[in-house]
Amino acid sequence: MPFSHMKERLEFLDVDKCECKSTLVEGGGIGKAIETATSHIKVEPAANGGSVVKVESTYKLLPGVEVKDEITKAKESLTGIFKTAEAYLIANPDAYN
Repeated sequence: MPFSHMKERLEFLDVDKCECKSTLVEGGGIGKAIETATSHIKVEPAANGGSVVKVESTYKLLPGVEVKDEITKAKESLTGIFKTAEAYLIANPDAYN
């Protein structure tokens, strides 16, 4: 993970639709590269009985920061978080019942 901590504000949570939106307000990139970062996450059922996670993220970078590098780091970090959660839930199926 490219940062040691982060603080997010939950914009909304819809449990019935498996959807949430949050904004990074403090941590890692804040003050170094990213001015703001917002993620809208939606989990939808897949045809095979699993789920598809859709993530829409918006970033506002500070002047002089290379967009491509920061977005690549953020995507890798978010992918790692989802893969870790997925591995835990597969290994512990009773954790979410």
